[in-house]
Amino acid sequence: MEFNQENRSFCTPSAVLDTVAEQLADVDLTLPDYCPDIEKILKCTLTPKIQSRTLSGGQLQIDGFCTVNVMYVESIKKSVRCCEQSVNFSQNFSVKDAPDNPVIITKTKPEYINCRALSPRRLVMHGAFSLYAKVFSKTQTSIFTPSDNIETDRKTVTCADLKSFCQEQFSVCEEISVGEKPQIESVLRSDVSVGVIDAKAVTGKLMLNGELNLKLLYLSNAESGEVEKLDYLLPFNKILDCDGIDENTINCVSCDVMSYDIRLKNDMLSEKPSVILEVKLCVTEEGYITREEEIVCDAYSTEFSSLPEFEQLKITGEVVPINEPHMEKMSVKIDDGKISRILDIFTEQITAEASHDDRGMVISGKINICILALNGEDMPVFIERSADYEHIIPQTDCTCAKIFGTRTASISYRLAEDDVIEIRCELKICGAVFSENRVNTVKSVNVFEDKPIPPENCALTLYFADKGEKLWDIAKSHNTKLDLLLSENSAENQVLDAPKMLLIPRI
Repeated sequence: MEFNQENRSFCTPSAVLDTVAEQLADVDLTLPDYCPDIEKILKCTLTPKIQSRTLSGGQLQIDGFCTVNVMYVESIKKSVRCCEQSVNFSQNFSVKDAPDNPVIITKTKPEYINCRALSPRRLVMHGAFSLYAKVFSKTQTSIFTPSDNIETDRKTVTCADLKSFCQEQFSVCEEISVGEKPQIESVLRSDVSVGVIDAKAVTGKLMLNGELNLKLLYLSNAESGEVEKLDYLLPFNKILDCDGIDENTINCVSCDVMSYDIRLKNDMLSEKPSVILEVKLCVTEEGYITREEEIVCDAYSTEFSSLPEFEQLKITGEVVPINEPHMEKMSVKIDDGKISRILDIFTEQITAEASHDDRGMVISGKINICILALNGEDMPVFIERSADYEHIIPQTDCTCAKIFGTRTASISYRLAEDDVIEIRCELKICGAVFSENRVNTVKSVNVFEDKPIPPENCALTLYFADKGEKLWDIAKSHNTKLDLLLSENSAENQVLDAPKMLLIPRI
């Protein structure tokens, strides 16, 4: 006979796919007629963008395009110009046991890009990027509940139960005026990042407030080669349908830029053109309810021979969403000459890893700083430096973390000397910290009713226990009930702090 009543459970996100594939990007680019010849290549950038993700028939298909941007010094006026070209990509992954309502997480990471000039007007580029794909489902784990005639050793744990797990894609489109800034002739560099400002939940709905940050470096005068920057914040809000969410759930929300498109709108009725920004976003929400649960660590029958079966449960305890600001200061020294003017400064490929030590939760990684400047001869130069950062979240019992994303909220600088740039970079770290325990628990108890335990022949049993022995182990070895052993010996603790003679009660 098997006692295995499983009327208690909790849910967790479970990965049914966790993989990565390398994508190649080969481009043979010839400059259009309106672009001047190349004298010197400053920077070649590979930017993957995801357009669609579909999971059907056990296949996850990811489609997108990869933009290769070349920033260079043109041969006539020695100013900064750029040219770019896009190539499409498509990747399929096999997904076993595909869930009905999957949550798909995709990330891209540029690995390398090599650029070679065959002539002043023709470039050959070879690059690659990594495409990370994860598919999650909502998995239910049962907690063993024995019958009343089974003796159990129980432990109370904190359990985070996943109540809602949803994902939605949507687009934000906005026409942005350059205002009082000089007009835009061509875009040299663009970047779009997203941040979640606030997320409030009501029953079945998540009200999301966020902001998009568009950063542009553009050519304002083709004759003089003058460049300008545009830094624009675009707030947005969205209401998402999330089954299982309510006012009591702890909501971990991430928002990612899948792809974006920037177009110049040249209106003859307007003195200055505007920029049309269209961004495709993906929001993922995990909603938890934290509660106390009793798990069974051991079990036996006092009437029949029995054998418990064990399993190891991974239980998530406390879950705390984080949206942490971090300020990093650094100095960049220029090795070859002085800097007369900085045209643009930005970050790319910010990494983040989480660890735990006696200081608390530690988020660390690298920031790649990119500087476009003019040297002492007013020639454009491009400088790259890498800096380490470390952010500590103190006084937390959480020992694990999920980092959804790390973005640059702002970056400022000053020329301390002709060859030294002091930089202040503010990061925003979005994610969640949590505690995680692996506990051995009973999943079922086999009771052999054809093997009854014979009654004790003696009238009284005395047991001389050593210091550190557990009363549970003593009760189990003598086929008696733990509560009777505790009451008979007036014991308050289950672990003996000194040697003691115990009276073993008979049932």
